[in-house]
This record gives sequence, structure tokens and C-alpha cells, in this order.
Amino acid sequence: MLAFVLELGVDGSEFLAYRFSGSVGAGNFSYFKLHRDGLVKLALDSTSGDADIYVSSSTLSPDYSNYELCSTTCGLDEVLIASDMSRPIGVGIFGHPSYETSEFGLTVWVDSTSHNGDKSHFNSNHEHEDSLLWSVVLGMLKLLLDMLM
Repeated sequence: MLAFVLELGVDGSEFLAYRFSGSVGAGNFSYFKLHRDGLVKLALDSTSGDADIYVSSSTLSPDYSNYELCSTTCGLDEVLIASDMSRPIGVGIFGHPSYETSEFGLTVWVDSTSHNGDKSHFNSNHEHEDSLLWSVVLGMLKLLLDMLM
């Protein structure tokens, strides 16, 4: 139910474009193409293991030696892709060798009002958590009302 509510979430000009999950083996990459215009935020959440994200506009198969943007933390990995970065964008999800398999959720947020690469349009993490909580509460209330009617 939570994923369904998240799909409906809209916060100002920032909206959820895609949300999906997957897995990647130790030392391997999974690749995705991003065609979406505008300022884009990719959020990679490792649900088990440790997945990292690499992004490039010059290759559709970025890796740890050929990329323009990356995030390689042990927690939530985020990258902001400026609106002036040429499309399509290659996105590589790397499975850290310390784990046999890394499972992840990848969320693509788009700010449709930004056309100049200004990254300040996205909310801070605290504001995003508040809006996410509010979206979940509203979704639960709507579901409850539908069940009562």
C-alpha cells in the first residue's frame, strides 16, 4: 500500500516520475536509460547489500571509471541531474563486491519548472520527509473513506 500512495505524491513542482526495485550481483552493473527532461533527482535506496549509482550523458553504460555523476555511500544515494545535461542519460547501478546480491529501490523525481539546472528547486531531506509523511497520511485517509462508503 505504501508504494501505491507514493506513486500519487506530488509536492509543488517536484513529482514522482518512476519508482521501481531490482537487484544486482556482486561487482556487476545494471543499466537504465533516462530520457526525462528537466531537473531530475535519482534516489537509490539499498534495501539489502550496498548498491551505488553512476550517471553519464556520454555513455549509456557508465561505470566506476567512466561517469559524470555518482553517489557511493552506504546509505541512501542521490544524484541531481541538471536540466541542461544532454539526454538520454545512462544510469548504472553497481552491486558492491562485499555482498553477493544488492537489492535496491530507484526513485526518479522530476522538477518540471526548472530549466536552468538550478538544484535549489528540490526540497531539503527534512522537507521531503514531511511531505512524504503527509502523502502517506492522506492516502490512508482516502483509503479509509473509500472502505467506509
